[in-house]
Amino acid sequence: MLKGKNLLIFGNSSGIVRQILQKISDAEAKQMVFCPEENVDTINLPNLRVIPFSGHPDALSEQLKELTELKISFDGVVFAGGIGGVRPAKLNSDSFVRQMFERNVFAFLEVIRLLLKKRLLNEGASILALSSVSSIKGLKSKSVYSASKAALDASVRGIAAELSTKKIRVNSIQKGWVSSDMDLSFIKSNTAISKDDDFSRQLLGAIEPEELANLITFLLSDAVKTLTGQAIVLDGGYTL
Repeated sequence: MLKGKNLLIFGNSSGIVRQILQKISDAEAKQMVFCPEENVDTINLPNLRVIPFSGHPDALSEQLKELTELKISFDGVVFAGGIGGVRPAKLNSDSFVRQMFERNVFAFLEVIRLLLKKRLLNEGASILALSSVSSIKGLKSKSVYSASKAALDASVRGIAAELSTKKIRVNSIQKGWVSSDMDLSFIKSNTAISKDDDFSRQLLGAIEPEELANLITFLLSDAVKTLTGQAIVLDGGYTL
């Protein structure tokens, strides 16, 4: 499905990202470049190169110089980076708000800017950003996180319109609860605050990382060429 394509993936070492890398490899991608936000254990996959990525917009220009040295351009980009956070509104300090937006929105915008500036995106490429149903659903103590994801979705729409002349598709995926992330500290905090009520609303249960990776692989492929500027909901029925 992805044979001959060069793919660029930003993220961490979560179960989601590892499954994305595995699925892309299985789909016979030509070259994968993984830019992790943290030190990761060895990931042994064919044609995989790892370039460190701090997730901070100000440092991206220097860090991504190595991309230009590879002398390849990309047919697909997955931005699965960012951070989560749970705080009641009275504790939404300026520094917390800035950090959330820097990692969840500004880093994405800077990645796209640099890729365009360096001419590292091929015509007809597919760009995907992992968002959240939090961007369209009011949740306790997640106002800043929700705002950052809503901003991410809005930026996707604007970039999609701009890059349409190059036949480049830009979409986001508003994901719900994913099984591999249920042990993350900010998710534990959220479920404690909501007494698990939020998770119980996901009618079909937790999403498995493989299902999310399947959707991403499909959207990166040429199987769909006119879907752009959309926030695709994968939430197990959470927003019904």
